[in-house]
Amino acid sequence: MARTTTASTTLYGRDPELHVLGAALSSLRRGSGVVVVIEGSPGIGKSRLLAETVRLAGRLSARVGLGEADPSEAVVELAPLLRALFDGSAPLLDRSALPTARSGPEQRYWLVQDLESLLEGAATIPLVVCLDDLQWADSGTLAALRTLPARLASVPIAWILAARLIQAGSALADVVDRLASQGARRITLEPLTEPAVAELAADVMQAIPDQPLLELAADAAGNPFFLVELLRGLREERLVRIEDGMATLVEARLPKRVAIGMRQRLARLSESARQLAAAAASLGRGFTVAELASMLGVPAASLLTPVEQLLDAGVFAERADRLGFRHDIIREAVRDSTTVSARRALDRQAVDVLLAAGAIPVEVAAQLATSAEPGDEVAIGLLEDAAGTLGQRDPAAAAELTCRALALIPAGHEAAGRLVATTTILLHAAGKTDDAQTFARKHLRDVVPAAQEAAVFLSLASMFALSPDVRAEAGQRALALRDLSDRDRAKHQARLAYNLIQAGRPDEATQQVQQSRETVERSGDLAARSILRLAEGALRYVDGHFEDALAAHEQAMRDGFGPGEETREWVTRQWRSELLAVLDRFDESLELIATGIAAANRERQAFALDFFETWRGRQLFQTGRLADAAAALEGRFDATGGTPVVGGLYAAGVVALGRVAIHTGDERQRRETTTVARRMLTDGTPANRAHGGWLLALAAMADGKPADARAALDAAGSAGRITPLYPIDVTDDPQLVRIALAAGDSRLAADTVAAAEQRARRNPGIRSVRAAAAHARGLLSTDVALLEEACQLFEAVPRPMAHASALEDLGVAQLRTGATESGLDTLGRALVRYSDAGAIWDAGRVRGRLRANGVRRRLVTNTRPNTGWASLTDSELAVVRLISQGLTNRETAERLFISPHTVNSHLRHAFTKLEVNSRLELARVVAANAGEN
Repeated sequence: MARTTTASTTLYGRDPELHVLGAALSSLRRGSGVVVVIEGSPGIGKSRLLAETVRLAGRLSARVGLGEADPSEAVVELAPLLRALFDGSAPLLDRSALPTARSGPEQRYWLVQDLESLLEGAATIPLVVCLDDLQWADSGTLAALRTLPARLASVPIAWILAARLIQAGSALADVVDRLASQGARRITLEPLTEPAVAELAADVMQAIPDQPLLELAADAAGNPFFLVELLRGLREERLVRIEDGMATLVEARLPKRVAIGMRQRLARLSESARQLAAAAASLGRGFTVAELASMLGVPAASLLTPVEQLLDAGVFAERADRLGFRHDIIREAVRDSTTVSARRALDRQAVDVLLAAGAIPVEVAAQLATSAEPGDEVAIGLLEDAAGTLGQRDPAAAAELTCRALALIPAGHEAAGRLVATTTILLHAAGKTDDAQTFARKHLRDVVPAAQEAAVFLSLASMFALSPDVRAEAGQRALALRDLSDRDRAKHQARLAYNLIQAGRPDEATQQVQQSRETVERSGDLAARSILRLAEGALRYVDGHFEDALAAHEQAMRDGFGPGEETREWVTRQWRSELLAVLDRFDESLELIATGIAAANRERQAFALDFFETWRGRQLFQTGRLADAAAALEGRFDATGGTPVVGGLYAAGVVALGRVAIHTGDERQRRETTTVARRMLTDGTPANRAHGGWLLALAAMADGKPADARAALDAAGSAGRITPLYPIDVTDDPQLVRIALAAGDSRLAADTVAAAEQRARRNPGIRSVRAAAAHARGLLSTDVALLEEACQLFEAVPRPMAHASALEDLGVAQLRTGATESGLDTLGRALVRYSDAGAIWDAGRVRGRLRANGVRRRLVTNTRPNTGWASLTDSELAVVRLISQGLTNRETAERLFISPHTVNSHLRHAFTKLEVNSRLELARVVAANAGEN
């Protein structure tokens, strides 16, 4: 049996695992990143394998960081990852280089972005990030691991992640599955084989074990920790005799350190040592003698002897300048050896000791939540403080803390109302809408005054992370309260009108606007007046009065919203870009978006950045830049169902990405967006249902199934009349007419044409709207002249996909009427348009039409090749050139006025096309093509 030695001990029976690790680390030499996940039961050797990883990394001159998750830090943001990056004698990163954290719900997003940039800059030499015991990792660490390894795959960083056996359905399992889908290697540690057990036994005994000893060693079931405990116990109790290089079993029984429980094992030590071990187990994995002295209320000097006893007994181990348990198994056993009441009391005392040593409330919150007794005023305050810190980045965990604080307070406590209000908001913010509503109905009205209850509902009605239906319900509940002041009523009425239209309920929104005008004007509340104006503008948008809608939005922007409405100001700017696009003013719209992205990056507004980029992706699709649209939109929508699609913008973003997938023939992306669309179809929000049904209808038509397409429209509601969507694509009407005609629904086709023509009459100056109406009527009436008019109108606007669609329909109509030469020429123009946009699927369909009419010649198009330098889009070229100059993803994003997410997407696509895996290889390709455009 081969074995690998280290400077201190020998690692037996893990040659296959070491081979995987060695091969993974060797990829660092090529400049690319790698992820290895190690899992196994307690004591099976995960930490030992990580130690071997450190040794192997040293051979590569790689720098290594090691962090461990701790169950007591379950709500401490990014604790193990930050330890790995910033702690140790030679930290991977300089903590002073980390920008000062800002408060706000997006703190985690920007912290992960900062870490990404620092790691990119530090990876000029290989880095190895080792994280152990991830079964206890906080949600922030798991969120970082979902993104950082993928974003940094092109730089030499190895992520070596270890955890106990991963439970299916857990948050960690979701992360590991995601990493595995991206190429992570997985190692599951199995029990040691018999030859490996024999070698390990020989090492511990410093002699060859006889057969009876090996048979007794089998009781450890191949677990290295238990095996070493067994063998050391046999030596200590002289149950083996070592002579002439042979270890002979003298008595076939388990040594006491293994045979008896931890309670009895500790009983063999002095009373002071027993007390010390129990106290230490409540302090966590690491502790100082000073902290132990505080726990026991004795001078530190009096602990020297019991500490030595615990070290000699193998309970404690020295770790740099601190002490700790030799293994988590031992610490858990010590905790289990004490009674529940004693353990709880010690845990509560440990909180006070840790706070006195400089810990902050959030660092002890998890332990405090399980150890505090009812009426513990200090604990109530600390839990509330910790929830306040945690709520902005992990509202679900914060809600657990406030719920625990509520359980500790007596009836009538002054903090009850505040905690109930906070918990209601936190549960909503965590996406636990059903739990939040159940909690609110049970507690809110009982302990919170009406004015405070109205304030809670106002917070919910203004929370853009919630579904607009949920926001609208909050407003309706507030308006049902008695004794609501006129000013509060105005605030809620305006927001209710706005939220109803955002939810896709225009009739209800219209009624609410009419009911609200007088109250809002009388209140003098600036925000309420501007929000109501936005609702009115949105209604004008839905009705097809686009110029009026833009004027209303711009007036609201000029008036402003007052303090505390910064998010709404961002959203209003984004809706203005939508209205500019509807008016065919795409240059202005995209410039506004670029300015917004730059400001969001500068002001660290993750919500606004995501919003602007989603909007940008949608407009890139409309302007025929399909590859750029995919880069902006992919990865933003969760196909697993863990994150709901909230609001019309994101619903429209899913549709845009799904349409890109259809037109480009991207089957994987099409499957994912279809999955999301089906989930949207079951959503209670009309806007989500409409968008989901529309994408499913388009996908069914692409598959040649018009009946299924028509059924998807029915499932979306409103008898299939889902246009206009909110937000709208003004060129969708011909697509709906095409579905209706193919499904034999002449009524739907006629209604759609009538709506398109009404919209054109209301907007005579918008060529796209007029073109869509002519296109729709031309399809319904098979009128070649109208189709020609549509093509001429589309010729002058930046909507190449709509133009190509009209050309294709015109070409088919011309062939049908016998104008063969004109039809073939028109189809050729459509082919060029589709090919220039990258619409591979559509180009293939048009080529089929041409072949069916005897056209075999190769039409000249600007189609890019699939691979190589010439295959890169202009956006991809801009990204790879900046990255090859040494800029980080964030620096590149700021230079190009896009998000780091989009930079990463462009980079990933470029790597695939250029067949490279690292930035080092990319730089060589860029240098070799320096003279190319």
